[in-house]
Amino acid sequence: MTWLNPAAFAFLAAIPVILLLHSLRYRRRDVQVSTLFLWEQVMREAHGSLGLRRLIQNLPLILQILLALLLTLAMANPALTKAVKRSKDIVLVLDVSASMQTQTPQGTRFDLAKQQALDVLQALPSGRQMAVIAAGRQPQVVTFYTDEKVLLRQLISQIQVTDAPGNMREAVLLALSFTQGRLTQEVVMIGDGAYRHLADLELPRSQMRHIQIAGGKDNVGIVRLAFRKVVETEPRYEVLIAVKNFSPEPRDVPLQLTLRGDRVLERQLQLEPGEETVIVTEIAGRLRGVAHAEILVDDAFALDNHAYGVIAAQTQTWVLLVGQSNFFLEQLLTSIPGVQVNVAPDVSADALPELLEANHLMIFNGVQPPPLQRGRYLLIHTTPQDPRLQADGVVQQPKVIDWARQHPLLQFVNLTDLQIEESLALHPRDGVQSLIDSDGISLMSVIDEPSLRVVTLGFDLMRSDLPLRVAFPVLINNLLRWLHPEGGGAVAGQVQAGTPYPLFFETSVAQVAVQDPQGAEKTYEVQGNPWLFPDAQHVGVYIFRYGESKRYLTVNLLDAAESDIAPANALPTFAPSGDEASRQAIGVVQTPLWPYLLLMAMVAGFGEWLIWCRDW
Repeated sequence: MTWLNPAAFAFLAAIPVILLLHSLRYRRRDVQVSTLFLWEQVMREAHGSLGLRRLIQNLPLILQILLALLLTLAMANPALTKAVKRSKDIVLVLDVSASMQTQTPQGTRFDLAKQQALDVLQALPSGRQMAVIAAGRQPQVVTFYTDEKVLLRQLISQIQVTDAPGNMREAVLLALSFTQGRLTQEVVMIGDGAYRHLADLELPRSQMRHIQIAGGKDNVGIVRLAFRKVVETEPRYEVLIAVKNFSPEPRDVPLQLTLRGDRVLERQLQLEPGEETVIVTEIAGRLRGVAHAEILVDDAFALDNHAYGVIAAQTQTWVLLVGQSNFFLEQLLTSIPGVQVNVAPDVSADALPELLEANHLMIFNGVQPPPLQRGRYLLIHTTPQDPRLQADGVVQQPKVIDWARQHPLLQFVNLTDLQIEESLALHPRDGVQSLIDSDGISLMSVIDEPSLRVVTLGFDLMRSDLPLRVAFPVLINNLLRWLHPEGGGAVAGQVQAGTPYPLFFETSVAQVAVQDPQGAEKTYEVQGNPWLFPDAQHVGVYIFRYGESKRYLTVNLLDAAESDIAPANALPTFAPSGDEASRQAIGVVQTPLWPYLLLMAMVAGFGEWLIWCRDW
């Protein structure tokens, strides 16, 4: 109990005043009588009722003291205090990444996570709201704040797990943008803890709650699969398969590779805990079709036991390298199957149309090209004669701040700590997209039009460490695919699950029929060239049909971090403790008592008034 106005207790001084007033008596008067005989009888009767009479005579005093006491207590404003848990709006972040398909004795992790989500919804106080975010490769807002529990229960039940790696970092940042730092809102994360790029975030623990889903620990997975045609007269293909044991115990792993149903490779692997084995072998023959790598093991995470690839016939891609010699670039281009390289010191405006007919791609290295109206170009350390992209001098040792990781040119390209000695200060305008950003300038920009595609790299490759990085061959392969999609790999592609896939068309296409790995077919309206296919969510082979053309897309997980189903617990609870929890998660409710005390005082006053009226 709390006294909100303790100064009112000073009015208790009225009680002694009441007692003093009642102690004052009238002075008795002596009266002479003729006999005491009759008075003796009266005195005996009075003695029998003396206690009740004294009580009746003192009842006004008791009521007046009680009235003063009750009024004083009412003015002191007492209140009953009760500590209660503060209710909050909730942003629910549900992990839908591939590792949530891990089997546990109670079902999959995702089934358990959805049940936890429904329990959180059930405990949501009346009048509070909930928003739901699915944390897949890209976070998806399932619903914004709503208090309709029936709708929320339906939406949570409809969420499906994906075959893609998760991106809990972006999902958490999105959820925190919903709360905007308000203590009346809380982010509840439900997942298995296999989160990357989250440990460096400074998350407010008072607004975070993590419910970790455990269970399942044994897993062996395929983490890499690649095919490469060996440049020889006799058709031969090089196959690379990497298998890793994520289990705490040694495992015997049978591995097989089939091509169009025929077994072309079979191995028996013995893997220690944490061991990764890379198999590189050659297969002779004119191979073509869908290849399926499979490990025949029984573990808790079956998704990474399969990987797919397509071996397709390649066409010739002719590249004209104009300007300064570049050893790294020339060696890389000539090592790519199907790529033929020509070299020229310079190209005039008159010769450009004829060269465009003979070459699929032109690379200008350190020399400015003539005006470009159509074609596909890579410009290195130079700029096009286009007012939309000009260089304002040079910048010494620029640092890469960010790059467009989802763009087809930069997929799987890591530019962290890229060292550049000098770069042109590119300033793209409307119609030009910057792909690699530095401090106030662009290091790489693109012009993407129906008849013209220009990629401009602002720095000289020989004055950077890019040719020495793994990212260099990946970037050049992406450039070839984006600038000349009709070349090698045009009839087949490969992406990680959850990654949008750019599909290039040689002619105008209005619709594409897509058959997914389960055999279901769906027709998509095509807008633009390339068209970005957004639904590569499941591991397997997708088939695209349009007109007389047919293309394949293989989708794999191939992610060691996602296959590690027993990750380090980098995000234990996020629950505040001790005084912080009391201060932030607990509220106080006060119930005032003065109305009840005032009512009792009125009853006491009314009773004293009735006695006074009777004696009057």
